[in-house]
Amino acid sequence: MSGPSEARAPRTRDNYLLQRAVFDRLRHGEAAVLPAGLPESDAALLRAGDLRGLADRGVHPVLINAFARALGMTRADYRRLLAAGRPAARKGVARWRAS
Repeated sequence: MSGPSEARAPRTRDNYLLQRAVFDRLRHGEAAVLPAGLPESDAALLRAGDLRGLADRGVHPVLINAFARALGMTRADYRRLLAAGRPAARKGVARWRAS
């Protein structure tokens, strides 16, 4: 089965610390303390506000959306940024419409 979900990194337990760090940053702002054990590469994504990198690491889209808004991004900017890394939509007639 192919579809848009194949392009996303699976959300697994290994990115829990990153998701927790994003949540804490939303809740406490710049004063948030990074969780112990968070890899430096993940901390760098968070400090840089790299939404595409966070999405590639499997951070939940709701957290990414809220983080983008907290950074002052507009909806159009956020969508454009994430669409740049997304595979092109398949064109053609949907299977359910073909019959």
